[in-house]
Parts: sequence; structure tokens; C-alpha cells
Amino acid sequence: MKHLLILMVAIIISCHISAQTISSDYLKKHTNYFTIENNELKGSGAKVLKRMIKSSQFINYGETHGSEQVSTIIKAFMPLLKKAGFNYFAIEVGPNSAQKLSELSSPASETVKNLYAFNSRYSVSQGKDTAVPIPFFDGVSDAEFLQIARENGMHLWGIDQEFYFSPFFLMDEMVTTVKNTSKYKKVNQLKQLAQQAMYQHFIAEVQKKIDNAYPLIKKEKAVQDFFSAFEKSNKKAQDIINNMKISWDIYIHWRNDSHADRISYIRNNFMKKYKEALKKEKRPKVFTKIGSLHASKLISNGAFDVGHLTEELAQKSKTNSTSINTWVSYSKTEKGIQNNFEKYKRSFRRLALLTQFAKKDQWTVINLKEIRKDILSGKIKLPSNGDYHKLRKLIFSYDYQLITPIDEDPKPNRKN
Repeated sequence: MKHLLILMVAIIISCHISAQTISSDYLKKHTNYFTIENNELKGSGAKVLKRMIKSSQFINYGETHGSEQVSTIIKAFMPLLKKAGFNYFAIEVGPNSAQKLSELSSPASETVKNLYAFNSRYSVSQGKDTAVPIPFFDGVSDAEFLQIARENGMHLWGIDQEFYFSPFFLMDEMVTTVKNTSKYKKVNQLKQLAQQAMYQHFIAEVQKKIDNAYPLIKKEKAVQDFFSAFEKSNKKAQDIINNMKISWDIYIHWRNDSHADRISYIRNNFMKKYKEALKKEKRPKVFTKIGSLHASKLISNGAFDVGHLTEELAQKSKTNSTSINTWVSYSKTEKGIQNNFEKYKRSFRRLALLTQFAKKDQWTVINLKEIRKDILSGKIKLPSNGDYHKLRKLIFSYDYQLITPIDEDPKPNRKN
């Protein structure tokens, strides 16, 4: 028995020593391409993604924000997700913002029109910058993928903090809870005073007179008076107040490790919704659209994020959690087509083994999961130079690397 163990160890060591270093030829075997035509995935890469959807309980789509191509692929995913039994769509907005999006997308056919009116009412422009009420849902293509999600029966989970500029619409939501009462006129007056005070602090921040508006907003008597006008029994109003206060504290302490608090809040919101879903289904399937860093299965920015959480949940239920990372290869700009891998060379130069497979007219999908298996089994090894660290982090953080074709900013779904 002792000799057998020695022989097995020797074989394992031998495999690692003789393993070939990862190369372009090797990666090519794990790379496929696809296009999206009439909201359908086409090509060899489509088969890879369809298998992935069928075999997963959790899918974390790690996106690059503000991408027309990402919205396009999310639209194509939705019918496939529904067919595979996914009923829940977790999004990177606050719980109350998700509730509002659910209302604006009911009925689903009115989604684009309703979001246009909502964004036009609550967006505020200062020069070239526009503050939107709910992030990642202010483009036409964003409204379109939300519409398709709702048409496919998706229930929205808001798992993040309430956005920096959301209080203006959230306060209006609070006022609607007393609309048919004798308190309405007074509460509405208090709201106007509170919003005037808040707006002044936001303008001061835009003009760089202050670093952060929220420390001052929290102390504003007008804001405190408005919050105090709602009875403890008013569940919706109290829920909004509580979520806003948590969100404001995260923004206030962002220089003092509040990122960890934000991620804990995200995880807690996800688990709250997941436990509710467990009462209806044995293994609820959840699709999450979130920034790429949040989809990582490893520790990210000092926190164990959604990708790590769903990996643990999948292991407990003996299912699969899939994390996807997305890169935008080329972007349309006023000066022409921009190569993002060249522009952001410092971030991508050690990942050239993968970026070389980008195409301007097709999506690229690289199967990191299979590559990871070959590394762990000793079939291949990573470079021994400095590229090792970025490559290993990427391959062990995500299961698939997607690279978009030429991309552009979504067209705004609001009045200019």
C-alpha cells in the first residue's frame, strides 16, 4: 500500500512537471463565436451558452456597465432562461427601485413608454452629466430587456443599495402612501422642503464645494421632519426610509471600508429573496445581472460577493453556479472605432492570451471552466512570468469569458 501511494504521488508530480504551458493553440480549442440575430443566439458559441443555461441553478452575468451589446445579449438570454426554469432576475438596484421597475413594467408591453416618462421626470442634467433615478435602466435597450424579462415571467429582485440620486422619486413613493388621508397636504409640503434642501447639497457637490452631500442631508431638519411625518405602521414608507438610511451610510463611509458593508447588504438582500423563493420551489433558479467584479467566485475588492455566495449555495444543493465575465472589445466613439484593449493597456496587457480572440463582428465565448479543470488536473500550466497572476485570478473567478463585438452606449430613454 505504501509503495502504491508513493507511485501515485510520483505520477501526479510528473504530470505537473510535464504539463504544457497554456498557449494560443490550446485556448483556441476552448474558444467559440456567436452572433445575435432577431433576438436569437447563432453559431457554435450559442451551443456553449445554451448548455450552460440548462445546467445551472444560478447564473451571475458580470457585465460592463453602459453597454448596448450587453443589453442585447440579456434580451436573447431571457426566453432561454424561462425555458430552463428561471423565474427570478436579481438586478443591481435597491429593493424599492426594483419594486418601482416592476410597476413600470406592468403590463410588460408598456415598459419602454413608462420608463421614458419616469426617466424624463426624475433625471437631472448638469452640463454633460446626467443624474438618473435608477442606474442601468435609463437606455432604450435597457427598457427593452426589462420588457422581455417581464414577458417571460421574471420576478425582479433588487439586491443593492438605493442609488445616490434615487431619493427624489422614493420620497414621492412615500407620499403616495398617505394620498387619500388628511395628512397628504402637510406631508407633501414637508417633502418639497426636504427635497429643496437635498437639491442644494447635491448642487454643492457637483460644483465641488463639498465632497459628499449625504453627511449634510442626514442632518437636515427638513429631511428629518419629512421622515417623522410617517407613522411606524406605514410599512412601505418605513421600508423606504430604512433602505435609504442604509444606503446613505454606505455612501458616507465609502472611504472607510463601507464597500464591505455594501456587499453584505447585497448578500443579505439576495438571501432574503432566495429564502422567500424556497417556500415556493425546491431549487429556485436565479439569473443575476451585475457588475463583473460582483460575479467573481473568489474574494473581490476585499469582499466575498454574489458570485461567491451563489457558489456556496450551489454546493449545498449539489447544483451549479455559473459566473460570466464580460469585456467590451471595441467601442464606437466620435473619433471612430476605439480598441479598448489598447486604450486600457495597463489592465489588459497581461491578458493578451485571451484578448487576441476578440472580433469586431461576433461575440467571443471562452470556456474558462474547462481551462480551470485542465490546470487542476495538471494537463496544462500557466505562464511563470507576471502574467500568471492575472490569468489565474480570471480563470478561477469566472466560468466563461465573453468578449463583445463593436459596442456603443445605449440610446437614452428620456427627454434630452
